[in-house]
Amino acid sequence: MKNWINRITLIASDLISIFIAIVLAFVLRQWCDCFERSAPNDLDHYLHFGLLYAVIISLLLVEGIYSKRYDFWQEMQRIVKGVFLASIILLAFLAMTKQSESYSRFILIVTFALTAVVLPLQKYYLKRLLFKIGTWKHESTIIGGDTFFTKHVFKNPYLGYVLSDKYKAKTLFISSSIGIEALETYLHEAIVRKQEVVFVPLVTNFDFSDAHIIHLFNARSNLIIVENNLLNRTNQWIKTAIDTLLSLLIFPLLLTLIGIIAILIKRVDGGTVFFKQARLGEDAKKFVCYKFRSMQENSDELLQDYLLEHPEEIKNYEIYHKYDNDPRITAIGAFLRKTSLDELPQIFNVLKGEMSLIGPRPYMPNERTKMGDNIDIILAVKPGITGLWQVSGRNDVDFASRVDLDIWYVRNWSVWKDFVILIKTVQVVLGKKGVS
Repeated sequence: MKNWINRITLIASDLISIFIAIVLAFVLRQWCDCFERSAPNDLDHYLHFGLLYAVIISLLLVEGIYSKRYDFWQEMQRIVKGVFLASIILLAFLAMTKQSESYSRFILIVTFALTAVVLPLQKYYLKRLLFKIGTWKHESTIIGGDTFFTKHVFKNPYLGYVLSDKYKAKTLFISSSIGIEALETYLHEAIVRKQEVVFVPLVTNFDFSDAHIIHLFNARSNLIIVENNLLNRTNQWIKTAIDTLLSLLIFPLLLTLIGIIAILIKRVDGGTVFFKQARLGEDAKKFVCYKFRSMQENSDELLQDYLLEHPEEIKNYEIYHKYDNDPRITAIGAFLRKTSLDELPQIFNVLKGEMSLIGPRPYMPNERTKMGDNIDIILAVKPGITGLWQVSGRNDVDFASRVDLDIWYVRNWSVWKDFVILIKTVQVVLGKKGVS
């Protein structure tokens, strides 16, 4: 019964969201006066366009939005995909049936764009509300002592799974640590009881959400195909093209912001504005990385005196490659570092082709030995202004974990993951926790 209540509620809220998107698109059309004169200028005409609602909801049904549980970002990807396909289908249908003049293309295109934004945001809050009142809660049990589920699954109200004492709870989580034979036994028993079974693959350093699976019928087995993503030349060209386009689009805004920050540094702190440092780029080639100066001019002397008084900071640096209370950082420098605004000048490195907007950290030459055996995969691509480290609790991530994050990024790169990191970076700059 709860499942049907959830589905009806989610579909109804999505219909309302599409309704709101149409209204906003119509208002925008009236405001900017950038519309086809021949197209009808009647709001009711668009609000009663039933095919628009039907195509979007149908594609979301196909994507499993109302029948399966996803993490927020994964569901958002499916929603964007469904809405995009819906726009192509609907516009093609209107063209083939010679009804293109009956609807404003501006309103339709903006409606689809707004729907792709409004739907995920609406679901983010709605599912938490449904979880709070209890209908979105999905009872589950665990076999095995894996803390992963407790940390990443049961603390995520968007997924809605909650621990239960019931032996025959709707979902059974199984730790892969129990071994393959035990795992298969529990899988068989759970399926007989009509339970949903969830387990984490034994291989954890690869993202299988976009993997291609081949089913070998005669062998009754599967082949999972995982590509090397960002090491693929075609993907690198795509990433470079996106970097160039986005950099050119945001450059005027960033240039204004860089100018304002440069003036503040000059007036508040004096001295030089920019800090230049050698970093390792693609194929281990050294390049000059630009940042705003966030330290005192006599930083080396200050650090030496500080470490003599606080030797425990030396050990801290060996682990995290930073000091807890760095005496060299200026007042404005602390703010720039906290918001990551000190890295804005690296847009010039991107335009020069030395860096990417998103990618692994630009490591220093003296960090090369600490990067371990996986140095080749990290240095096979361009470093980024931002990346997984910056949006994954940067202050709590030690150096080894940063390397692991960069390796995971290169192995599992996709345009969508870059989009998510970009959104999360904006949240970090604004000082907001954002969507997990």
